[in-house]
Amino acid sequence: MVYCLSVKKVGGISMVKCRSFICFVVFILVFSWFAHACFAVEKADAEEALIDAENILSSVYVAVLEVEKSGGNVSGLLVKLDSGGNFLVEAQMCYRNGDFVGAVYYADLSVRNVTGLVEEAGQLEALAVGGCNERLFQTMAASGLAVGVVVLGSVVGWRIFKRRYFEKVLKMKPEVVTGES
Repeated sequence: MVYCLSVKKVGGISMVKCRSFICFVVFILVFSWFAHACFAVEKADAEEALIDAENILSSVYVAVLEVEKSGGNVSGLLVKLDSGGNFLVEAQMCYRNGDFVGAVYYADLSVRNVTGLVEEAGQLEALAVGGCNERLFQTMAASGLAVGVVVLGSVVGWRIFKRRYFEKVLKMKPEVVTGES
């Protein structure tokens, strides 16, 4: 139960309603005063978010570069890295225009977009190195087999040639020439 101490009507409006309205207006004014402090993003916060996003993007770029050097397929990583870079560019434009809330928002989007790419790049690099080692083993085995076939073919060929040559030489009859001097 709500008890009112006094309910007076002034100009047809009760004082309780008037006090409620005044409290409501005061609450809105106080809320709007403190809401700015709660939700505002300062320039320093935006700078920090941009620097963090740039550092994370550069570390992801280095990881993708290492995967590419090892021969891995980086097309999926590059799509995500490009998207993160576009969000970072958008954040920098917002920062230059003085929209610090937008700068923080796009910097966070950039970081979220490339989160986990370093681990994915490490897995792709391991796969690429494993594939490279496998191809190296296959190449060495095929080369060794080819050298063995060439050596064996040469030995067999030489023996066949030598045997036929001796057969021809032995079939030849020496011709005796009578003295012509």
